Amino acid sequence: MQFGDRLKQQRKIKKLTQDDVAEKLNVSRQTISSWENEKSYPDIKSLISLSDMYDISLDTMLKEDSGMKEFIEKNDLRKNLVGLRCTTYSFNVLIVFLNLISYHHHVFTDKYQIFLLILAISSLWIMNSFNNFTENMGFKKFNIFQEVFHVNKTGEIIFAIVCIPIYLLSLVINNLIPGILVSVFFEILVIIYYFRNK
Repeated sequence: MQFGDRLKQQRKIKKLTQDDVAEKLNVSRQTISSWENEKSYPDIKSLISLSDMYDISLDTMLKEDSGMKEFIEKNDLRKNLVGLRCTTYSFNVLIVFLNLISYHHHVFTDKYQIFLLILAISSLWIMNSFNNFTENMGFKKFNIFQEVFHVNKTGEIIFAIVCIPIYLLSLVINNLIPGILVSVFFEILVIIYYFRNK
């Protein structure tokens, strides 16, 4: 028996409505419907609660359903990849910030500035390749603005329109403060994203 059918069957045996189950699990009725129709799957915490509520073992709930097993495996993998995603993004912000410092204070020779520039471009390429790899595996696109602020594509463009000129302002006025503020802002976003998704 498929996972969704098993959920529906056990809910009816317990004489519960989708609203009753949703209220006990603190989710919407639409979420319960989505689980029963296998459009999505519950997280581990909800799965354990369902198992307790319906008095059936997790093993029985999951048996014979490859979709649920695959979902759990992918979810575990996704959580493990969150740290790697955040590290690559944070590293990229750091490299761009080092470029800004070297430009302002001529701390590094021209060779080192070229090296930092190559490192920044390589870091962007690695981050983009990593995002493409995870998307090809079926994970959602890594979009830090949409994840943290729940904005659409337009909101993301507005963030870029605001942040990039502030960062470039550091170059024009020869002052590191705007660049530092943008870099700290991005690092805080990475930390928020990490803790929300880990």
